[in-house]
Amino acid sequence: MHNTHAIKLRITPLARQALDHREEPLCVYLELLFSCLIRKKTYFISSPHQDSILLDAHMPTVQVWFRAVGSKTCSITDQPVQDLQTFPLKRTDAFIPRWLSLDYRKGEWAGDFGYIL
Repeated sequence: MHNTHAIKLRITPLARQALDHREEPLCVYLELLFSCLIRKKTYFISSPHQDSILLDAHMPTVQVWFRAVGSKTCSITDQPVQDLQTFPLKRTDAFIPRWLSLDYRKGEWAGDFGYIL
């Protein structure tokens, strides 16, 4: 089951131009990893994980999905972490990102998200 939560979308002019040329919506996946440290990561993928939460970016050309995950081992690298498990959140709203910024540089999407507007 997916609940919808609002997220503020900030888009650079280059990203907006790239979105205008897409035939399908851009799928953005936001991951909050709980390990020995907390890490946030933005991915641009074709389909979200089944446990992801859909966020409402108020823009039909952008689909934003969020998932909090945990790992069994401590990892402080930027590399993908193996064996991720959906992290059970008691208060989901406290962990849902408030904003997402999108950019498009040198033919690649870049994004960042945060919690304080």
